[in-house]
Amino acid sequence: MLLFIPYRCFTVNHPRECTYEAMLRWLTRLSCILLHLLILRQPANVQTDFVEDVGAVNQPHIPPPPPPFPFNVIVILPKKESIYDNFGMTLQKAMPVIDIAVQDVVERQKYLPPGWINLTYWDSKLYEDILLAERHATVGVIQAYCEHRLDAILGFADNYGLATVTKVTAGLNGGIPILTTSGMPSLLNSKKEYPFLTRMQGSYRLLADSMYQLIAYHDDDAISQNNSSLNYLNLIFFYHDKRRAVNRVITQDESQETGATSSHCYFSLYAIKRYFTEKSKTFKREWALNTPQFPFDEDLVIERETFKQWLREISMQSNGKYLKMLNLCIHLDIPYCSNNFELNCLGSCERYQNVIN
Repeated sequence: MLLFIPYRCFTVNHPRECTYEAMLRWLTRLSCILLHLLILRQPANVQTDFVEDVGAVNQPHIPPPPPPFPFNVIVILPKKESIYDNFGMTLQKAMPVIDIAVQDVVERQKYLPPGWINLTYWDSKLYEDILLAERHATVGVIQAYCEHRLDAILGFADNYGLATVTKVTAGLNGGIPILTTSGMPSLLNSKKEYPFLTRMQGSYRLLADSMYQLIAYHDDDAISQNNSSLNYLNLIFFYHDKRRAVNRVITQDESQETGATSSHCYFSLYAIKRYFTEKSKTFKREWALNTPQFPFDEDLVIERETFKQWLREISMQSNGKYLKMLNLCIHLDIPYCSNNFELNCLGSCERYQNVIN
């Protein structure tokens, strides 16, 4: 009996502080990880000439130290922001942070010698078309690999490009490590498909675990284990997603399948659904055929009355059984405020369920 409404994901109140300091911290640690990888890998025959790609900045010419340096890293991000970029990450924002991090590990930390890294910045062109961004990203990676300047990959603002490149690079040169601050969908959890992917922010599975502990109905065998959950069973997902939206615009020449990609709200709720069905036999049974959901496109104009009607519908879907039982108990003069009635709402009392059905 819960109306679960996630809104915009990844809202940042202080983008300068979050982006700059957070990236500086993990990039500093990254240098140590990359150095460790260099020690384990065989020295490769690499070209040390810096290739300036779209979005790259001029770097001062520093004679490279002896092998196995320089370490060749490609940074893949869009050159400018767009509606497809929920993280607000661009090359212009990342470049100064990376430059400071590289300088910090050389001058202050003294972990690595000057010229230890060769950076290539590549524009994924996510702002042009989200459906083609993974193609641009893959082309940049393959080009860097063919020119023998690909030892590691940073960046990515879209999950589709990240997934494609991670699968491809797993078979190149024994595997190319990829570090990203995106990639939170639980579909990327598979180490078999994405063996060299490191996600700095984790995944939506952590969110799913929190929601399960907070609101989900737990099976009888879990109730006795100090369960502090609200024990909600009747849930419905009300979220933004252009691909499945009930209010999406469909012309006569178009099929039901649109060219839009799945939203971050969809990926987060998919992780919740998957986690709930893994942990609870009840949710696995209730959601076996269909998970209650109401996707809509929030970027389209929605009339106030239309939105009110949607809220009524999803309210009935999530609480309708409760309301029917409440009216029935009132009609039959049954004490609906008792603990037994609460169990009835959770579907634990066959007597009242049979009466309703």
